[in-house]
This record gives sequence, C-alpha cells and structure tokens, in this order.
Amino acid sequence: MPILFSSLTNSADLIIELTPGERVLWRGKPERGPFVRRTWPFSVFGGALLAAFFAYEVTVLTTEAPDLLALWGIPFLLAALYMVVGHFLVTAREWRNTEYLVTNSRVLLRHGLLSPKLTAYSLSTLPHTLVVMTGKGVGNIMFKPAFGKGYGPGPGYRTMWPYPPGYLLGLMYISNPQQVQATIEKARSGGF
Repeated sequence: MPILFSSLTNSADLIIELTPGERVLWRGKPERGPFVRRTWPFSVFGGALLAAFFAYEVTVLTTEAPDLLALWGIPFLLAALYMVVGHFLVTAREWRNTEYLVTNSRVLLRHGLLSPKLTAYSLSTLPHTLVVMTGKGVGNIMFKPAFGKGYGPGPGYRTMWPYPPGYLLGLMYISNPQQVQATIEKARSGGF
C-alpha cells in the first residue's frame, strides 16, 4: 500500500495538513477507555511478577542470605510496577496524540507516544478495509496491505501485538466504525 507521506508532526490540528481542494468527511479520535485498556494483559503478568518480587524479598530478608541480595529485586519491582499500572499511563499518553481524518482523497493518521507521527494513505490505493468490532458501537477499521507490509506472524511481517495478523494498523477503537467505513468507501468511489 503506497503511503503518500509519513512525517513527524507536533501539530495538534490535522487541518493544516490538507491540500487545496481537499474536504474533511470525517474526523475523530479513538474512544479513550477501550484504547487505553487494550493492553490489560500486561497487568496480569505484572501482578504475577509483583508477587514473585515480594516472595523473593521476604525470602532474602528472613533467611541467612546476605541482605545485599535484596537489591537484585529492584529491577523486577520496577518492571512489575510498569506492567501493573505504567502501561496504562503510556497508552493514555498515546491516546492524547492519536487522531484520524478522512478526506475526499486521503486518510490521515496522527499517532505516537512522544512525538506524534503523521501518516497519510491515498484513498485510490487504499486496500481492502475490514471492520472488527471491539465493543458496543466501538470497533477498528483495519487496512489489508500487500504481503509482507503489515503486522503478522509470517515472514516479512512486523510482529505487533495486539493487532490482527496481516493487517496494517488502521483506525482503532472508533465509534460507529461501519459508518466511517461507508464514508471511506463512498469517497473512494468518488461519491463525495
């Protein structure tokens, strides 16, 4: 799937990225709750690591083991704290930097953690779209790219959990994804 451009942007407004004659058909952000909670399995593993840390510390501090061994647990404590709650803070920050825009000729995605990246896809070369519902009225619009260009388990794919194999990151956790998909398809067919 040809990408028109991919650049770093600190711009809070995607409107300035429009070309002359381009019209906004839909603009939105992911739903905050589902977007932030999508990484919840980290908390389960973080809880297990936190329990292991406390078991280790109790063992070291209540036996004849040198007290200096207790310091070995600190990196595990930090990893466990990140896995229990820190990843929610990271995805909340990512949510703040994420916005989508559909125009009569392109789909623009602004996303990223520290410095938002702007990616634009031409509607004329945009591949098959698929709506994957993730909750009541909330879902993802995934773009099916050419072989080896998206996320997935096969050779040439980048692995990026929790995205479906073989699909390039699309419009994630948006309200009324079927309506947005219909807007994309109508714009692609020249209906706007």
